[in-house]
Amino acid sequence: MHELSIASGILDLVRQHVPEGRLADVRAVEVKVGRLSGVVADSLVFSFEALVQDTELARSRLVIEEVP
Repeated sequence: MHELSIASGILDLVRQHVPEGRLADVRAVEVKVGRLSGVVADSLVFSFEALVQDTELARSRLVIEEVP
């Protein structure tokens, strides 16, 4: 399930770009996923939710826009 590693990478980027102490303010993380990328959107959302559980990002959600 490579979606777990993708979700982990997304969270690393969020942590790098959101100022310290503001992670709890993040409500949505928006990503674009190409149809031919081989990424299963539902699995990516599931992985994201599993990784943010019990963290400062627990109230955030992953928003996926599928693109050609």
